[in-house]
Amino acid sequence: MTVISLAHVPGIPALARGLATGAPDVSAFLPDRPDLETIAQRARAVVAAFRPRSASANTDPRLAAFARGEASAVFAGQQAGLFGGPLLTLVKALAAEKLAAHLVARGTTSGPAFWCASEDHDLVEVTRLVLPGPDGPVDLGPDASALAGNLSPVGTLPVGVDVEALVARLSAGLAQPPDGEAVAALTATHRGKTFFEAFSATLAWLLDGTVPVFDAANPSDKPALVPLACRLVRERAEVKKLLRERGAALEVAGHPLQVTSDPAALPLFARVGGDRLLLVETGPRLSLKGLEGTFEAEEVVERFASGAWLPSFSALTRPLAASSLFPVAATILGPAEIAYWAQSWPLFSWAGIVPPVIVPRPLVALVPAATSRVLAKLDLSVKDVLGGEEALLRKVGAGEARTLLERLTAIRKNAIRALEAEEPALLAVDPSLKKAVLLTREKTSFAFEKLVEKAAAAAGRADERTVAQVNRLLGEILPGGALAERAYSALPYVLRFGREAVVGALRRELVWNEPGLQVISL
Repeated sequence: MTVISLAHVPGIPALARGLATGAPDVSAFLPDRPDLETIAQRARAVVAAFRPRSASANTDPRLAAFARGEASAVFAGQQAGLFGGPLLTLVKALAAEKLAAHLVARGTTSGPAFWCASEDHDLVEVTRLVLPGPDGPVDLGPDASALAGNLSPVGTLPVGVDVEALVARLSAGLAQPPDGEAVAALTATHRGKTFFEAFSATLAWLLDGTVPVFDAANPSDKPALVPLACRLVRERAEVKKLLRERGAALEVAGHPLQVTSDPAALPLFARVGGDRLLLVETGPRLSLKGLEGTFEAEEVVERFASGAWLPSFSALTRPLAASSLFPVAATILGPAEIAYWAQSWPLFSWAGIVPPVIVPRPLVALVPAATSRVLAKLDLSVKDVLGGEEALLRKVGAGEARTLLERLTAIRKNAIRALEAEEPALLAVDPSLKKAVLLTREKTSFAFEKLVEKAAAAAGRADERTVAQVNRLLGEILPGGALAERAYSALPYVLRFGREAVVGALRRELVWNEPGLQVISL
């Protein structure tokens, strides 16, 4: 397996890169090293501090064992999405599975679990389905304008998308017949299902059910979260102060905030009826965003305590909720998630909860054999593709126009040598010309270098077939300038190659603690 340094991967915030590589300045915000020994020690600590609870009768037995405090959990999580959401969902789940297996191998009772953020109400994001197209990535999700006003937790909503048509459309564009098992399974997991049911069934099919999926919207788990919600209401001034101070410290250190919100907002929602509504301060009272009326803090507390309202947590307090429900020893997080966990980290101490160790999720580029052949033919690598279209065309063109570029380089060298030869005569005229000579040399060198780059890129563009091959590489590995694991779901991969080929390759080769982009061949 080839591993590419994070320095070459676009879109990785400094916090995530620093945590993965051990940069000292990141430890001021995220103090734990994500290594096996640290996680094993944390597993013992979270189990010792955890308050066991009883799970509902229909809870997955593995989740129930966590709730009883019988084992530590390695968590991953993601918002519900069509066909399992982006491919990184599968990568996260497999990383949790592998890390838990390593803990068990060294004598620590542990297991993986997947937190489905099924209470989120961003139906536009949930229904995005980006697939490879002949001219680049195409979003085949439903019209966003009709979905933007949704306030209901998405997990309970029916999948109002014609999944059979989507699968058929993608299948029609394949060079070979689609994998029959994948077609049947992925349509069955969505037909007549809610978004949570479809998401959890898809992940179960992909992984053979090895990783239990937790439904964040499950009402039976809400009573265990009421104490946390009540504290967030009563101690909101302290909570907001902690978040404000941490946000300021991150910004001073050069780390942009991942989560920004209305200063009046609490990091807490209430599920009222079928809606999920944000709690905001209205003077000394509280209100639900979008509804008329205000409440005293104790009125809000009473509604949570009575079950009239169900607590639901924001990105900044969801980590506390997970560790209130389960003894979470480690959590697998993507780059953006690491950034918002850095914001909320002080809240663990405020809540008296032992935090899990943050483990940067593996980054993966799945490279089919046909793509590898194109890379070899053009003398390119996946690392080259990460540089973008212009860099690819320059490199390809540099090979095709080598003789011309060598002549341009020679002209540059000769011009610089000629200028340097005349420097003594120029300085004899006026010593103050020294600065002008240096500046002319720099500008001449720079101008020729840019000319060589532009000529190389132009040579790369001159051949339509080469341009098409470059665009194919970008669409396969870096669609829209982002890693394919973020853009595409598992759908196009399993339809082309089958579940075993895709998941099998990931299970064999994926390394949970490798701080770079892992190139995995299909």
